[in-house]
Amino acid sequence: MSLVHMGNDNELVKVLNTMQLKTIISRSPQSNMSVLNEHYVIDANSSTYFIKQFKYLVSERRWNPTTRFLILIKNLNVHDLYNVFDILLRYHVINILILNSTANPDIYTYNPFENFGCGRRYDRIIDLGKCSKSYTKDLYPDKLITGLRNCTFNVASTHWPPFSIKRPINSTNMMVGIEEYIIREMSQLESFNINVTFIGDGEKFSTISENMSIDGPLSFVQNGADMVFGGLVLVEARTDMFEFIYLHLLDQDSLVYLVKKAGRVQPWRKMYLVFQVDVWLTLFLIFLLYFLLFVLFFRPKDKSWVVLKMLSFMFSSGTGIRGSFFKRSIFIAWVWCSYFFSSYYQSTFSSVTTHPLMEHQIATVEDLERYNLQPCVSETILDYIEATLHDKQQFETREQCKLYLDSIQFVSQSEHEYFTVVHFHKYQYYKLDYYNEYGEETMYKLDRQIFSSLNCIYFYKGFPFIDKLQMHALRVRENGMINAHMSRLYREFRRHYKFKSKDSKELEVLVPWHLLGLGSCLSTLVFVGEILIKKFNHNNKSM
Repeated sequence: MSLVHMGNDNELVKVLNTMQLKTIISRSPQSNMSVLNEHYVIDANSSTYFIKQFKYLVSERRWNPTTRFLILIKNLNVHDLYNVFDILLRYHVINILILNSTANPDIYTYNPFENFGCGRRYDRIIDLGKCSKSYTKDLYPDKLITGLRNCTFNVASTHWPPFSIKRPINSTNMMVGIEEYIIREMSQLESFNINVTFIGDGEKFSTISENMSIDGPLSFVQNGADMVFGGLVLVEARTDMFEFIYLHLLDQDSLVYLVKKAGRVQPWRKMYLVFQVDVWLTLFLIFLLYFLLFVLFFRPKDKSWVVLKMLSFMFSSGTGIRGSFFKRSIFIAWVWCSYFFSSYYQSTFSSVTTHPLMEHQIATVEDLERYNLQPCVSETILDYIEATLHDKQQFETREQCKLYLDSIQFVSQSEHEYFTVVHFHKYQYYKLDYYNEYGEETMYKLDRQIFSSLNCIYFYKGFPFIDKLQMHALRVRENGMINAHMSRLYREFRRHYKFKSKDSKELEVLVPWHLLGLGSCLSTLVFVGEILIKKFNHNNKSM
């Protein structure tokens, strides 16, 4: 229990000390409590002074408007009660008793949920009579008698798909974001309405200062909004400032690494990538061994002739073999060996043209360090990491990466030099933007996530029936309705994309067709020339 002094020095402390109560903390409004206040007892010198000092009380981190309040005002004027209740209504204080500091004080309260007031207005000040006659009355009754029926709540929403979606004017698409869909389903169960107003840029990450002032989308809760949409994540500093519902998504969101997907190996590199290093080394040693055998047994005058003959067999070029049976056996052994190597090489190379080789895919955090990839992280992610891990300096960013989607676009167009960090659900919604013309992904998600995150729908502190709304959200999720709505959103988003189809499987041939045609023509001319020259020489000898 907090005993808050607002200028009235009376015997209240002594009276409370004589009673068997829980721990009482005597304090001023400017004292910032580090523990949750279970009850408030406030003694004030006047209603004017109470109104001035009350703003300090509500700005503390562990402010609790849902608990019970007992306010004693010394020089209380009945006409000033409206000003007192107005300030209490502004900060959503419901369970309240106001007494004037007399021997037998009058007790006053109000009910902003009476006559479907929905916590926004009160029609009358309720006089509970004298304190001496109040022992038979329930001074803190349940005031939420009409529930949320006939209420209209103001919603501030950013455009942050798939959680909140701002539809273009005159659009025939009636799809709403996940969070608006959930609240509208609840509104049918609880008979309330919502009025959604789209606000500024969702890129701004809401931060909370030491004096409890808030910037970004969440600041609208302090300025009249009842709830905020926009895929806002749960961080520790926000848990004491707002009510929220969470766990409404089937899968937890998470921060993940994105890098550019590995491309195809350049065609000329396939000449040597067909075999691994150990295979090429084995081939070289066998070639050298046979060469030494040929030189040892044949003792040719021109050793280059032996090399050319051996290479000709590797390229399946036929030739006559003369000599003894032993020498021919050595040649035939090399012919067989080179044939096997050549056949295996050609078959493997053919498969490479139909199933192209890919560059090494950066797939682990260790690869990011090994290949020295630079971060390209948006400012909203940097602010989130700072609020969660208190370490903003681990990622430095570039000017082109300040915006969320721009950071993904920049990485997708880079040459495997950068990586970015994104929320998985948001990337999952926009990932078709980063496909190529044939509908193939250009981004690769690392399996290791940085950490999980919870997306919440935030309400003002003291929002009624928050536990009931939380239960509704869980039931909507468990019934599969949220997952089905997400599938509809993705399907609607894909409808606007048309990718080219490949009529046949794309082949990658090492030699360009025009160069291959030129080579074929030249080889044909040489072949015909050899025949003509041989025939011409034969005719000259016969003459």
